[in-house]
Amino acid sequence: MPVTNWNTTQINGVDYLVIDAASFRIPLDWDPSSNMFIAVAAPNGAVGNFPALVQGDPGVTPTIDTVIDFTALEYNDPTADSASWIQESTNTYQLVLNLHKGAPGAAGGTTLMSASDLVATGAVAGQMMIVNPSVNGFVLHNQLVGDRFVPATILSASSGNPAFTLATVTIAAQLFDWRPHVEGYCIFTGTGSDLQVDLVARLGVETSGSDVGRGTQPAGQYPAAHVLTAGPPPGVADSYDRVAAGVGPTTIYLRGERQSGGSTFTTSAATTRFSVEVRPVPGS
Repeated sequence: MPVTNWNTTQINGVDYLVIDAASFRIPLDWDPSSNMFIAVAAPNGAVGNFPALVQGDPGVTPTIDTVIDFTALEYNDPTADSASWIQESTNTYQLVLNLHKGAPGAAGGTTLMSASDLVATGAVAGQMMIVNPSVNGFVLHNQLVGDRFVPATILSASSGNPAFTLATVTIAAQLFDWRPHVEGYCIFTGTGSDLQVDLVARLGVETSGSDVGRGTQPAGQYPAAHVLTAGPPPGVADSYDRVAAGVGPTTIYLRGERQSGGSTFTTSAATTRFSVEVRPVPGS
């Protein structure tokens, strides 16, 4: 085999190693840190092959752990975001991910338009919202519905009364418009067969206030139990049984009122009941 001469030359300012036997030039400015350089060439007119390169068996498909090793960095943490793979076991790999949280937004103010029902902590029962002036901001509570109220005492009607107030319920001013929903019953005993009496709930004025509930029995059917049915007469104005926000205290009267006949009636507190529920008017 002829001796191969190894020479160098320079083309366009780049140094080349020249193998004269094959007219093969290799640039000399590769990175020495690669630790390896392979060059294969055949002499002029010859044929080269690579008998040492043989196809091997297919490699094993790697397994990826679906659980990511994730670390949420604080927005001001100087650590850089990063993603890398670690080998957990033979041919099994897991993604390691470090990402920063977003920076907090700037503080801003909140305006509640036309919020007339904002009151200080400790307001009257039925409050819809609460503002706590001791902190920088406010606390909103779920809307509260009106409560149920009952009389402190119920009276018994003695004979000789054509009309009698059996009980009263007084309700403090509310933070919203409301209507009373009344419930009750009473057993009336007549002093004569011609009596016809109604059980009536009146709003605001004892003898002439709005009729917000009524129960009745025909004449001649006494003693009789009268069941109070809530609701005003038909066709009345919206304001008939509506109590405006901030108005109060408001009293509802439970009464026996003779409708016909010349007889009177008696009742017993033991067979009389009465309650009033405050029902907020929507949108008030």
